[in-house]
Amino acid sequence: MIKDPLGNIIIILAGVKYPGNVGSVARAMNNMGLSQLRLAAPQCEINSESYRMARSGGKILECAKKYRSLKSALRGIHFVVGTSAKTGGRRAYSQSPRLLTPRVLAQAAAQKVGILFGPEDTGLIDDDLMLCQVLMRIPTHSRGRSMNLAQAVMVVCYELFLGSKSEERVRAPRLASSMQVEAMYEQLESALLDIGFLHPQNARHMMFAVRRLLGRAGLEAEDVGILRGIARQIAWSARSNYNKITAQDPDSRKSDETPDAAQHRSR
Repeated sequence: MIKDPLGNIIIILAGVKYPGNVGSVARAMNNMGLSQLRLAAPQCEINSESYRMARSGGKILECAKKYRSLKSALRGIHFVVGTSAKTGGRRAYSQSPRLLTPRVLAQAAAQKVGILFGPEDTGLIDDDLMLCQVLMRIPTHSRGRSMNLAQAVMVVCYELFLGSKSEERVRAPRLASSMQVEAMYEQLESALLDIGFLHPQNARHMMFAVRRLLGRAGLEAEDVGILRGIARQIAWSARSNYNKITAQDPDSRKSDETPDAAQHRSR
């Protein structure tokens, strides 16, 4: 457990486009006691405008780390919170910063937490959201849902700063790393395709729901190991049954196996 959980919270900007916004984000972070900034596949450079907007947050810019991809920017992070101004669909389960702050701070007391923000024009896309355990949305008036990137970061950091001053803390489990979790999801998706629970046409949609379900639970390393064992057994059982059927009647492959399953197995 660390004394200041804010030191374990990392602000991640995916595909940021404007140097001034990077500087303004650094200033907001500095105002609220956060110091770690990562840029995932940035579309701009940190320049003189960035430092001018950052003011006293210049040190954060100096220490900011750049990554070629979002997945690489998530290395070493165990709990990822995605932000989105959009509502409905897969984003219907988002929560406000105030509601999520206790959980974020509890997790940050033991492990690194990432708060992920998308590009200024599009925000986070579905591929980005798939890498997040929970989603966050800042409540706004219906006439003005879109916020400036730095303003959104300030609101989130403000809630985290206030929450860090509270004496009431929630105990959090030690979660598996994002890389461990992603490897598990890939194995689980493959196994579910093998048994026909998932089909290539809807696998992405269904896996998003699975990710949302397990993300809410919070997966520890032992949990990931159990789920990978289940996926491994599912895949073995599917192969075993398939081999038995084809050994008894080679033509049964055409009649018993669904076209989607056959397509997946042929890859």
